[in-house]
Amino acid sequence: MKAMDHLEKIIDLAKKNGLNSKFYKLANNHLEAVGKLTNTTPRQTAIFSLFLEKFGGDSIAVNDLAETIKCNTIQIIRYMDEIDILIKKKLLRQAPRYSTAEKPEYEVPLNVISSLRKNKVFTKIINTNLTPTDFFDIFDDLFIKLNDHVIDRKGLLSEILDLCKSNTNIIFTKKRKKYNIKGSSLLIISCLCNSMVNMDSDSVDFDDLSNVLRPYELRDFRRKLKSKEHDLYKKGLIDFEFNNGLSDTKYCVLTQKAKDEFLSDVVLIESGKEKDKSFILADKIVEKKLFYNQENEKQIQELTTLLHEKNFKDVQNRLTKTGMRTGFACIFSGPPGTGKTETAYQIARLTKRDIFFVNISETKSCWFGESEKLIKDVFDKYRNYVKNGDKAPILLFNEADAVLGKRRDLSEHDNGVGQTENAIQNIILQEMENLNGILIATTNMTSNFDKAFERRFLYKIEFAKPSTEAKKSIWQSFIPDLSDHDALDIADQFDFSGGQIENIARKNIVSFILNGKKSKLSELKSLCKEEVFDKPSVRLGFRANG
Repeated sequence: MKAMDHLEKIIDLAKKNGLNSKFYKLANNHLEAVGKLTNTTPRQTAIFSLFLEKFGGDSIAVNDLAETIKCNTIQIIRYMDEIDILIKKKLLRQAPRYSTAEKPEYEVPLNVISSLRKNKVFTKIINTNLTPTDFFDIFDDLFIKLNDHVIDRKGLLSEILDLCKSNTNIIFTKKRKKYNIKGSSLLIISCLCNSMVNMDSDSVDFDDLSNVLRPYELRDFRRKLKSKEHDLYKKGLIDFEFNNGLSDTKYCVLTQKAKDEFLSDVVLIESGKEKDKSFILADKIVEKKLFYNQENEKQIQELTTLLHEKNFKDVQNRLTKTGMRTGFACIFSGPPGTGKTETAYQIARLTKRDIFFVNISETKSCWFGESEKLIKDVFDKYRNYVKNGDKAPILLFNEADAVLGKRRDLSEHDNGVGQTENAIQNIILQEMENLNGILIATTNMTSNFDKAFERRFLYKIEFAKPSTEAKKSIWQSFIPDLSDHDALDIADQFDFSGGQIENIARKNIVSFILNGKKSKLSELKSLCKEEVFDKPSVRLGFRANG
């Protein structure tokens, strides 16, 4: 007899006798024959056969079985443990599109029916010894099945646990065991890791988690994350997303620690820095001619030469052999408009290094304690790029005045802004000590510089306002029609930075567009006077006669 014949006999006997001792005696040979193909006990085989009898493309409720063998639903509920085993063996699956907590419904997978029709032993597919890429491909398939209501939350959790159990070589599996992550926490971290690997996003909308967690689990998760009591938060693996230094409670996000630990064997799409808004790619930086005083020119040329990759690697190797620090921190200081930030851009362009751009003001969160986390995340992310990239990018701290000043003397009761700012400075100081890359900080501050930072900056370039000759060149670079005489005249009369000269040149273009004629020297000088806020005051009054 074939499997389908045995199944027919089992169902006929169950309908006549119910699942009593007489049934098991009469159906014994048939139960054994099917049990060999499904690796099930006689009791499990009987329950499975009843589910199969109701198969017709729709899901099957427990009370359907009760009707088949003419017993009450309570008697069938006694078999729920057996039903759970059948689900684990992949002979049944819960049908989430129809099920509710009060009335669970089930389906017999088509591959099970196919095996029995062919009289073959059914074996559930065990994905073992997978590569990290294949592992997360299956992760993605599981979440797709969840969204398509092919499996439910319980089935998803079971599949993830089986996948981890069969692939102990995968870093995700090892870290899950290390941090003892299970239950709803495992579903959360799995969802976030899948999003990072397969969708290039380290954050997940809480609305999307409603498919993964039960309503009460989702409420509990959101509440505990807000109060910083959730287990995954305490372990430093998840947090709310931050936008412009503010916590966004609509999204939860993987921390850099989680990415480094759980996904270190996966080539993240994130490594494509063109997708990161914080990155300025070297080949996208527009060439711009800059003019410096003689001393600045020499310093910038030396730094640019150092940061060419061959020189940089040679110097780092020599420093490593002598036990010295291998990171290079540089400070560009000076008045606004003197070309500090643009110089960093041009150095990056010439040395073919991308820029990881950080505006310090945006990391100062109004949430107490979050600023420190943001600063740490910046350095964690930078370390990851240095580690995984072919060439270390430049970490550019733009307008870093807020963190380079002298640290505050705090009283023992001071736990406010001063303490937070000192904590941020301490983090940056420590990170600079351990830097294995390139940091350039720009600041308008020329005094009140904290001595602890001074020691850590190897290159200190103070940008002065350009000399008259340099200003003449800047004027002619922006307004090529200026004669040497006129350019020298205007450069000598107005002590402007390069940024101020560019402003005037832009207004000159506007004037040409609107009026259709080039500005005369006198008109250019009028524009120069408009650029200055502090104009000489004019005394108004009456002059005495005589």
